[in-house]
Amino acid sequence: MKNKAICSFPFDTAQISMQGEVFVCCPPWCNNYSFGNIFEQSFDEIWNGEKAREFRRQFIENNYKYCDLNLCVKECSKKVVPKEVVEKPETFIFCYDSVCNVQCIFCRDCQQKNDLTYFNDNMDSIISNMLENTKNVVLSGVGEALCSPHSRKLIKRISELFPQIKFSLLSNGILCDEANLSELGIIDKLLSITISLHATKKPTYEKLVKNGDFDRVMDNLKFLSKLKQDNKLDKFILNFVVTSYNYAEMADYVKMAEKIGATVGFLELLSLDSNKEVFDELNIINRENPKYNDFVRKMKNPVFKTEICTINQDMLNLKPIPFIEVLKKKFFK
Repeated sequence: MKNKAICSFPFDTAQISMQGEVFVCCPPWCNNYSFGNIFEQSFDEIWNGEKAREFRRQFIENNYKYCDLNLCVKECSKKVVPKEVVEKPETFIFCYDSVCNVQCIFCRDCQQKNDLTYFNDNMDSIISNMLENTKNVVLSGVGEALCSPHSRKLIKRISELFPQIKFSLLSNGILCDEANLSELGIIDKLLSITISLHATKKPTYEKLVKNGDFDRVMDNLKFLSKLKQDNKLDKFILNFVVTSYNYAEMADYVKMAEKIGATVGFLELLSLDSNKEVFDELNIINRENPKYNDFVRKMKNPVFKTEICTINQDMLNLKPIPFIEVLKKKFFK
């Protein structure tokens, strides 16, 4: 079989959730398809077990029955030969520590008390058994690794046992400064840093991020920009969850990212743990949202088609509600 560009995640990436489930990418993108649970099986049994082989088989057969292709950002394509049985992952995502120092209003409840007992008691065995083939460790998709005692200890331990491993951090940016990265011993081991800011203006940020520190994050962006400029950081990304509160700042966000040498990832709002009333208010891509037409107009800005911008094409192709339909809705309301 010739090499072809396909999603490489099922063949080289693993992530562990708070519940011990092993996924290969963001769970909604793969319809929550889990390879297995590390609380019940060894990682070796899971990684090339029947469920893992079945999931990889869809790429061999070109039949993506386990993936939600509407949600997938399709950024992970590489030239690979799809196989059912593969070596241990080159990228490992630790996505189980939900400790966080802020609360985003559209996020899952990151203050929930998830039990870290297993991960604390088995830290060294987790590291030694799972990371022997790993080149890149990613932290964290559910909380703030830089504020969690467990994740900070995990980072240091990985760095000690596997000094060749590079780190990718997903952070809200408040603690992503020179002092913290130096104290953890990874300032010279950074592959990428993704900052979730979601706004260019402080009032908007404070509506979306509770207990945040906009000014401190903006200062840290300057530091990270310098790291990128000095070739000490391979990828510098600014994430932005699109909502009715911040969509008007999307174009300026791209311009800000370009100025500091970052790229931008625009993400659709997911329901997660938000209540329906809040979700409906924030969900700008819903045709029932009163700001929907304004959002559609703003998405015609050519800045969203630049190379530094990653965005779901469906968002760019939304159609406005015809004026007569708007009038009918107002009349019947």
